[in-house]
Amino acid sequence: MDLTKLGRTEQVLSAAGLLAFIFSFLPWYSGTILGVSGSSDAWQTPSGFNDWFPVLLLLIYGVVLFLPAVGVALNVPLLASAANRAFIGLVLSALGVLLWAIQGLTYPSLSDLTGGLGSLGGTVTGSVGPGWAYYVVLVIGLAAGVQSYLGFTQAGGSLARVGAAFKARSQAVAQQPSQPYGVPQQPCQYPAPEQPAYGDQPQPPQPPYGQQQPPTGS
Repeated sequence: MDLTKLGRTEQVLSAAGLLAFIFSFLPWYSGTILGVSGSSDAWQTPSGFNDWFPVLLLLIYGVVLFLPAVGVALNVPLLASAANRAFIGLVLSALGVLLWAIQGLTYPSLSDLTGGLGSLGGTVTGSVGPGWAYYVVLVIGLAAGVQSYLGFTQAGGSLARVGAAFKARSQAVAQQPSQPYGVPQQPCQYPAPEQPAYGDQPQPPQPPYGQQQPPTGS
């Protein structure tokens, strides 16, 4: 295993995916009701899709980024650029933090869990909410997102340029004339971008992810 084949961003994202997966099996939602304590992980009720799906995405992407360290080169054009790898990590990290935050705000409260008991009379004491592992993974997602953004900008990426490219493509699709139902659609032709999506200067072809760039002659 040779970690020098991975950049800092790839190392952080690989570690983040592994750590998020490990902590997803620890107390993710916990509480105490009438003196009885309990907890569940990210794969059990009341956790749901918003909890385990981002964990799975980060784990898979972390494994993919880690493969060159064990001698597996990936001939995937999308991952050949360091800016692309960091941008994908930024999107996945942001998605994870967003879904986890939504889930944390919609977890059942004490009254939701003890509504039937309260109707019988008396006061039900206790507290429930996200467990400590939930907050740890939330911090991991934020750290992965920050490092992905730093790696993206250091590789020459620009969020403004990505937004402009997406807007241009959306406008090109909207300007295509609609065809009546049953008439074959003509293939969409998008105008060639004047500037690359990432960076200020066109980049030379990149080798497969995990292979080093051949030296250039002087």
